[in-house]
Amino acid sequence: MTNPSTRLKNKVANLPNKPGAYMMKDRSGEIIYVGKALSLKKRVSSYFSRTDRDPKTSILTKNIRDIDYIVTDSEIEALILESTLIKEHKPKFNVQLKDDKRYPYIAVTLGEDYPRVVFTRKLSNPHNRYFGPYTDAGAARKIVHTINRIFKLKTCRRELPLKKSERPCINFQMKRCHGICQNMMSRNEYNRLIENAADFLNGNIDPVQKNLKEQMGEYSRRMEYEKAARIRDIINDIRRFSESQKVYAPIGQDQDYLALSIERSEAILVIFEFRNGALLGRKISIFENARYSKPEEIVQALIVDYYMRKSELSRDKDERRKSISNMPRRIITQYGIEDKRLIQQHLTVMASRKITITTPRTANDRGIINMILKNIEILKAERESYKQHLDKEAGLSELMSIPGIDTFPEIIECFDISNIQGKSAVASMVRFKNGKPDKSNYRRYRIRGYDSANDPGMIHEVLGRRVQHLINEGLALPDLIVIDGGRSQLSRAYEIARDFNLDTKIVSLAKRFEEIYHDPAQGPVTLPASSRALKILQNVRDEAHRFAIAYHRKVRDADLKKSILDNIPDIGETKKNLLLQHMKSVERIKQSSVDELEAIPGIGKATARKIYHFFHGE
Repeated sequence: MTNPSTRLKNKVANLPNKPGAYMMKDRSGEIIYVGKALSLKKRVSSYFSRTDRDPKTSILTKNIRDIDYIVTDSEIEALILESTLIKEHKPKFNVQLKDDKRYPYIAVTLGEDYPRVVFTRKLSNPHNRYFGPYTDAGAARKIVHTINRIFKLKTCRRELPLKKSERPCINFQMKRCHGICQNMMSRNEYNRLIENAADFLNGNIDPVQKNLKEQMGEYSRRMEYEKAARIRDIINDIRRFSESQKVYAPIGQDQDYLALSIERSEAILVIFEFRNGALLGRKISIFENARYSKPEEIVQALIVDYYMRKSELSRDKDERRKSISNMPRRIITQYGIEDKRLIQQHLTVMASRKITITTPRTANDRGIINMILKNIEILKAERESYKQHLDKEAGLSELMSIPGIDTFPEIIECFDISNIQGKSAVASMVRFKNGKPDKSNYRRYRIRGYDSANDPGMIHEVLGRRVQHLINEGLALPDLIVIDGGRSQLSRAYEIARDFNLDTKIVSLAKRFEEIYHDPAQGPVTLPASSRALKILQNVRDEAHRFAIAYHRKVRDADLKKSILDNIPDIGETKKNLLLQHMKSVERIKQSSVDELEAIPGIGKATARKIYHFFHGE
């Protein structure tokens, strides 16, 4: 039987000397890498013949057990096929455009009789036309609001025509729409507005204004002056909006700038689109498996996916023409790409005008690239913040798996005790809202009922005081109460719950084994160390402990000052503060000589002797 190594060598030796795409498979038959080549034979052979392999190639070749290929008529077809196969099979050694559902889009609902412009996070409807993604949901919603305000489009979901008994919505009464439900505008006239709104979203502002002026002229010639006035208002609104939004580049006309940043296995790539010298928007793409790819490979993957597939993704000739006409004349990339000549040629043919791909050549080019990189850093921070939010949300939901926690714990309050053998005993209460500290609602307590160590009793006291306060003030109780301690602390806390007839669930977290007690009569629950719910409880408990320790030190220091310095004859508050300010501690005051004490401004020789004699008994 032929071993895999021999069989693979034979297959590579018999590959055709033609353009195409190749698929490399591992032992299980899974496709792990897709590539393209002008000559399949030469390109695939190079993987096994080169001695100066980069880390990615070295790992890849060790895992290859089989190779399939598809022959194409040209290298450009191989490039497009490569992109298609990567999307379909998602090989782990290829960089892949991530379908990031977090980001919002703007959709034009072309599948409806009277389309709308709406905010969405779903790309599921093949009839809709989508714009985005946007990093800021608030900004996307504002754009939707602006488009609907300017073009006065239909925003309600009501089916048209209205039934005889139905009245128009409030938008019609407030003159925020063109009244298509009242036959004040025909369906064809409305669809022309939708086309202009879509072009406006695509950055084609000048053609939109030109089309609207022609439409206004048509109405005027037909003496439909009210309709002409509506279009005039739209033109004026567009002019005001575009003048306030544009950021001008001092060079060039229609050009796009691309820059990226790689963070672990993920790459974020952002495009700034300039049309007629004005920055009209940005596009964001997220790539996975970036750890196996060079930056220039990621840039090329985006150009192939974003620009070369523009015409293929369009549904009709008119839309394809609009997409192509919106192509930039220059694409300035942060990194040079391997197949620049080939892609330039194809884009030039596709757009019927010369398109150049280049790296930054001028100070202005470099300045814009740097501006994009700053935006990417902000975007990365947003993504990390959102990831933490999701982790906290998942952890809070996971807490509901603990017996008795049947309400989503949006508000958690945690109590901790801090004392030394019962001395200077204090308690802390911290509040977390949606997994985050709500520091304005932290509270601290001096323990009143105990002068010796009794943590369970102190928990009983402070929890009772807190609950009584909330009830007296008519304030809402937390969704979950956490006690730092074990079964005994929880038992005393449960006494308070019974006394006040509380519905709020109380649990305790014992630090030694991180066990969660949910009922004094039952054993504890243990969650895995990786549990997001456990991490939330630990964060809450540790914050309560930190807050309690800080308060205990403050109280202890105050008690210490009062118990010693206040007993020295003729030492008032002013001299006591002078002593502590210069000596920093009572211990150092005690160890100081008369001369050292006298040297403190404002103390004097007589007072220095009294202080010294007080501590040394002379």
